Amino acid sequence: MKVIGKTEHDYICEVSHHELEKFMNLYYNKLNKLKIGDQLDLATGYDFETKTLNALKKTEDFISANKEVVEAILNGISVIAKSNLKETKV
Repeated sequence: MKVIGKTEHDYICEVSHHELEKFMNLYYNKLNKLKIGDQLDLATGYDFETKTLNALKKTEDFISANKEVVEAILNGISVIAKSNLKETKV
């Protein structure tokens, strides 16, 4: 993006279509080509925070719903790790 002008409160910028696609996480022509007069709200850009919070909530829910399975898997990993540690000391 290149700032090519400024008003009292806003910027006038030159932005490539590729930059907009990347910012909005709309690759591979998922973002329609803009025409003069089109508006694009950059505040709705790709929202990593919301996606991350949703993923963490789903993970938390999964762990809570499958606590016994998760504990068994973690215990198994711990046993394997301790076993590998003993083998490397020999």
